[in-house]
Amino acid sequence: METAYIGRLAKIDVNVDLTHKLCASLMLTPFRSTGSPLSLVIGSLYIKHPNLFGGSEKLDVSLDKGLYDSNVLIAYRRPRPEWLAQQSFVIQHSIAPEIGVHGVPMDNFSRSGSGGVNLSRLADGLDLNEPASTKWSSTTSIKFEHIRPLSDDGRSISRDFDGFPVTCSGSSHDNMVVLRQESRYAKANDHSFCHLSLQIGQGIPVLSKWLIFNRFKFIASKGLKLGPAFLLTSLTGGSIVGDMAPYQAFAIGGLGSLRGYGEGAVGSGRSCLVANNELTFPLHKMLEGAIFLDCGTDLGSGIYVPGTFPRQRSDSEDVSGLVEQWPSKKDIGHMFEFIACYVACERANVSKSVLSQILEYLTSQNNFPTSVSSHHITSTRREKQVLALLEVVPEIDWNASYVLGLCEKAQFYQVSGFIHTIRHEYLAALDRYMKDVDEPIHAFSFINKTFSKLLSKNGPWWFLHRDCQRTEVSKHSSFQESRCFYVVSTDGREEDFSYRKCLDSFIKGKYPDVAETFRRRTILQRKLRMKIGRNWKIVKQLNSIVQRLADQMPICRW
Repeated sequence: METAYIGRLAKIDVNVDLTHKLCASLMLTPFRSTGSPLSLVIGSLYIKHPNLFGGSEKLDVSLDKGLYDSNVLIAYRRPRPEWLAQQSFVIQHSIAPEIGVHGVPMDNFSRSGSGGVNLSRLADGLDLNEPASTKWSSTTSIKFEHIRPLSDDGRSISRDFDGFPVTCSGSSHDNMVVLRQESRYAKANDHSFCHLSLQIGQGIPVLSKWLIFNRFKFIASKGLKLGPAFLLTSLTGGSIVGDMAPYQAFAIGGLGSLRGYGEGAVGSGRSCLVANNELTFPLHKMLEGAIFLDCGTDLGSGIYVPGTFPRQRSDSEDVSGLVEQWPSKKDIGHMFEFIACYVACERANVSKSVLSQILEYLTSQNNFPTSVSSHHITSTRREKQVLALLEVVPEIDWNASYVLGLCEKAQFYQVSGFIHTIRHEYLAALDRYMKDVDEPIHAFSFINKTFSKLLSKNGPWWFLHRDCQRTEVSKHSSFQESRCFYVVSTDGREEDFSYRKCLDSFIKGKYPDVAETFRRRTILQRKLRMKIGRNWKIVKQLNSIVQRLADQMPICRW
């Protein structure tokens, strides 16, 4: 420990505890290891300044580094009268493996290994410590938290190894403003003690995409001396409602929960109830024995935690004697598809978070079969399910940009075209429809609807006429080397599709007095272009794309 004096009144206390692990070959590779000796260094650094600005302001800085985690804390406290709440401005950044939900149980559940998900948490805000009255004390805090999941090599991720989301928002991070209140009661004497802690957290919806939730947790413990022995019993429980990311779930298992199991190895849920009982007794002057009994339950809420399913194990792991957990990944998939079907039929409604999970499941390549034929069939069926969902669910309930990214990655061109269309990005939509080579009819149908909207109801009447029997791609009557779209009516009449004919039909219905002059390409054509506005350019661009599409398609009919 080193003390540095500044001026005549202030001093800084610096405490450094540094350890280097020499037996590196016996340990697992640390998180974000760079191969340098510093990656195997663990230690802590504390800096305290008791009089930062000469008014008894206190500054505390602490740095803790482990093999797999790190924590940096900066706290600034201003002096206040004892009868007022003490204020602390806090900035904290930590990185730690998330093994409560995404950990992998090992050695028959006796410990949990990293599942490849690490949480980078940045929090800053204000702590208020109320002055203690009798046996009660309380702390109130309001903080902004930015949580970003990382892989073992330090990259931002939004899904785990099995393709399930690791954030509530579905993106690479979660943001929230949390108001917390913790009240503590403590009473002790020579023969017993009791302790009660009540914690309430409320997510405040500052922005629409930030998490909204209410989290409650309590810890009640009682200690009693029984002759030379000591009996300690405690009860822990909690629940969370509203938006919830997987890392916010209550993990059951570990030293602070069910001993003998790894952290989260027993399960995790939106609610939990854990009871711990321990009897300690002396065996020798320097030896003490203990008997403990722990039990816990998730109160049936484990299936409501996003991304929970049986942990995948390698073939080399001993899984004898383990009971298959429910629901499996396959069971969850069936439930998602069942819910999607009911929502698409307008027989059920879902929240935004559930809808996000369903869309992520339906678009995830990890959930498709490995064989080529089955993969294609499943992909086509899932695309139809996603399209049916988005046509029913209001656009405000899903993030168009995020879903568009999922569909682009899954090559769901029909859904991508639908999203571009509702965003009025017509050329981008047509480009997506043209990529769907298995069902080119969607591109042709989109052209039909788009021209009709752009050129008003008096547009290509022949294109929408009730006598239209079929559409086809055939060789042009005058230019045999090229192909074009044709509309065939019930009486056998054929009309080739071109933006010029659409404009002629539009002018006849909208400006019949100048229609003939327009056809002769007079000066009025320029004025009419200005009236039509940007639709003129869009129609010409669509026409070129239509011609390109027709050239790429074989001669066929619908």
